[in-house]
Amino acid sequence: MMNKKHSPLKGLLILVGGLLYAGVALAASTQNAPGSACVATSGQALTARADGEAENQSASLVTAICPTERPIGTGVTTTNLSGTVFVVDQNAGANVCCRAVSKNPDGTKINGTWSCSSGSSSSYQTLNVASISDTYTFSSFYLECQVPAISGGNASRIQMYRAIQN
Repeated sequence: MMNKKHSPLKGLLILVGGLLYAGVALAASTQNAPGSACVATSGQALTARADGEAENQSASLVTAICPTERPIGTGVTTTNLSGTVFVVDQNAGANVCCRAVSKNPDGTKINGTWSCSSGSSSSYQTLNVASISDTYTFSSFYLECQVPAISGGNASRIQMYRAIQN
């Protein structure tokens, strides 16, 4: 009968192999954040709701930046940003639109294409934000959204967003 004891070296190799595998997995990053993390940059302010969503209760379009943390470092630097934004569009005349953006300290920006809701509804809609790429490690990534004005007493809002980086 064979002895089923494991050697300490075998255990160490399994641990190191697992850590190396985990290091590779860190090269991709997915973050969920509540809509209330988004900050208005123009127009009126967004109103944070008790459920973590952010809505536009003003009579003007609001542009918002939804921040992401960009991993930088050996084996974990990301160069691509895409995302998913869950929105409620209650304005029959305008859509909620979002895109990915990368901004360099020198002012250079890479703007992705807009992804917009379709029609007004009290139910959520999912916006799939197209990927952008920026290899400069000193650029920051964020999602930018335009939330239309209140309409008929109903506010459009950003429920939550998911930033996907690799």
